[in-house]
Amino acid sequence: MRAQYEHLLNSASRPNVTIQVMPSVRGMHAGLRGPMKLIETADSERLAYMEGNDQSTLVSKPDEVGVLCRRCAMIGRQALRPEESLALIEQLAGEL
Repeated sequence: MRAQYEHLLNSASRPNVTIQVMPSVRGMHAGLRGPMKLIETADSERLAYMEGNDQSTLVSKPDEVGVLCRRCAMIGRQALRPEESLALIEQLAGEL
């Protein structure tokens, strides 16, 4: 587990990586419906990609992608801030 924490901390130093932890005490939060990837193409088209229950879904309808973008933004607001997340990961790594 320590190696995983250290990998997260090392990854967070990259300019294109932001790590935010969703505290387990949050209970209900916007990320409970599962993982998704938000994609923006070279011509600024936004897409969303999701996998679950042996299916994959590519969402391209702008209104549906908009809902998923807002959900992603809500997840970011509900999670710990990046600096708090890294401090928590460092704390957990130190406890091992």
